[in-house]
Amino acid sequence: MIIPIGHESDKVRRLPWISFFLLASCLAIFVLTSVEVSKTSKELEGTTKELINYYIQHPYLKLDSETKKLLFGEKQNEDIKKMLGVYRRREDRKVHLFKDEEQKKLDQLSLKLKNTINNVPYRKYGYIPAKKSFIGLVTYMFIHGGLLHLLGNLLLLYLTGPFIEDVWGRPIFAVFYIIAGIFSGFMFSLYYPNFTGPLIGASGAIAGLMGAFLIRYWRTKIKFFYIFFLLIRGTFKAPAWLMLPIWLAFEIFNANAIDSVNAEGGGVAHWAHIWGFLFGVVVAFGMKYLKIEEKYIHPKIEAQIHFVDEGYKASEEATQKINEGKLEEAYALLLAAARKNPRNRDLVERLWNQGKELGKEKEAAEFYIRLIEREIRRNLMDVALVHFMDLKEKVPQASLNMTCKFMFMKYLTEHKDYKEAKKLANELIEEVDLNSAPGLLQNFASAASEHSPEIAKKVIELCLQHPGIGDEQKDVLKTRLKELQSRLPETPTLSDMGEPREVVSDTEHITAKLESQLGLRPEAQSDGQHRIEIEEEQEVELDKPERSTSPNQSIITIKATPLNVKDGKIELDTDQIGQQLLPLNKVKSIAIAEIAPNKELPFVLIDLFLDDPKENVHNIRTIRLLSTSFDPTKFSPGIQDNHDALKVFISVLLKLSGATAYPDEDSIQLDSPQSFFSIEAYEKSILS
Repeated sequence: MIIPIGHESDKVRRLPWISFFLLASCLAIFVLTSVEVSKTSKELEGTTKELINYYIQHPYLKLDSETKKLLFGEKQNEDIKKMLGVYRRREDRKVHLFKDEEQKKLDQLSLKLKNTINNVPYRKYGYIPAKKSFIGLVTYMFIHGGLLHLLGNLLLLYLTGPFIEDVWGRPIFAVFYIIAGIFSGFMFSLYYPNFTGPLIGASGAIAGLMGAFLIRYWRTKIKFFYIFFLLIRGTFKAPAWLMLPIWLAFEIFNANAIDSVNAEGGGVAHWAHIWGFLFGVVVAFGMKYLKIEEKYIHPKIEAQIHFVDEGYKASEEATQKINEGKLEEAYALLLAAARKNPRNRDLVERLWNQGKELGKEKEAAEFYIRLIEREIRRNLMDVALVHFMDLKEKVPQASLNMTCKFMFMKYLTEHKDYKEAKKLANELIEEVDLNSAPGLLQNFASAASEHSPEIAKKVIELCLQHPGIGDEQKDVLKTRLKELQSRLPETPTLSDMGEPREVVSDTEHITAKLESQLGLRPEAQSDGQHRIEIEEEQEVELDKPERSTSPNQSIITIKATPLNVKDGKIELDTDQIGQQLLPLNKVKSIAIAEIAPNKELPFVLIDLFLDDPKENVHNIRTIRLLSTSFDPTKFSPGIQDNHDALKVFISVLLKLSGATAYPDEDSIQLDSPQSFFSIEAYEKSILS
């Protein structure tokens, strides 16, 4: 399902009273007719039952063909006729003394049924092609057959009517709307001259508005909401010149499809939509060709307006330039207007959208950032976040002030979007210092503790040094710091890392240095702890192997925490068999996956496979590392960002082990890792 929900040309100079009147009229008449339909439905049901029962009890009487069609429909007419024929032959043998009186009563019931049906609002006020009522050609536009029918038409009227009314003026708009409805209904009756059902709804007239909108606003981008199978949903934008002709093509296809099944009409009046749309296109094109709007309508409207919004004028002029294909001139107009009116929301949005089309996002971003900051100050966080994501997608280097970033991080944290919140936290930790506001730092620490304990720890350590934070507050922060430290596992100091190094942003340089330090320089063990080293022929055994996810294959895992990497081996602390040294050349393949449970924090899973998953092996052994169990920055001196540090750590393991990336190189890049809802789902994908 695809539903239009808005478009770029959303400003008018005057209140569209005619459009409001049409919207209100359709709504009010729907409420009134719904009450009347409810009453007549009960009366119709009683009359129908009485007539059918009487006719079946007196099959020797004659019922006119029109009433039979109303009662039984054309397809069942022959079956009913055969059934009653049996009773009729049986009754013909009897003498019926009161046959004339009985026939008279049947005729009265038949007439009562017809009158009741004709009093149903749909037939009373709708347009019946077989009757050719001119009044019906007008009244049918205000009658709707159900709530969805009404809401669909009101939505399209709301999206088109006010804007055509604004540029054509109220009198011309009102006349155009009524004539479009009359014309579409009349053309429908030419296709189905003998159709006895009622034509109802404002669709024909609104289709006329859509046709006019296509000509008048043909380059305007319309925003649509789509939903498929209740799971796939979202929004997209597309120009009117593309979407409206597609809509017309579907209407033509559906009209022909219905005609192939039922040539006498019925169902949705697609031909009324088609002719209404074509009427709107012809009228709008004629007005544009003759320049009626520029010569006669526009000057009169401007004369009646005492105040014209500068942003609106610039948008209208830009629209005209766009329609003429002068995109650069349109952008220049919007840019000049935005410099004079930087607080005009509609103008800035129009400038940003036009800038994206021309590849001038960086220039327009200055105004878009101010817009986002104003929306944050007004607490319009949902709107501001959409604009911020749009900004970051087109201009990644664009940046907001610290307060705005914090507000976004807090908003994302409250809405459980920890992945995006963590990205902002990583940006903020690079910007805060002892000159930052103490309140901001404390709030930052509180919010970050939900998704980034390691960042929260760093912020609290900064707070403890801040002169603007009191001793009592620092005592509370110290308690919180202890809690965070208990959540972050302590990693032994790596003897071969040397002294702390300066921050280095070059990941490849760091990786090369780590290879040199960790993989090529043997060192004796610095402590007396007992360790088990896996020899070439030694198998990894488990006390409690995990449940198999496949009847033919199973994944046997050892959960471990990495402690150190040296001599081409990785030192591990495992739950089942204690500390050990695993030679990295034993690792056949390495897989990375992001596990994102519905109501828990996402984490990264690293599998060091001792058996190649692609080979037909009954038991696939793996050492499993979880990003929640260790701090990757301890393995990557000079890199403070966890994501970058983890990336380096994985790269080092791959190069030192010579293992293959499973299932391929791209899948283990943390910029776009495989993602699963659970570990079980991940394991099923491995076994499949």
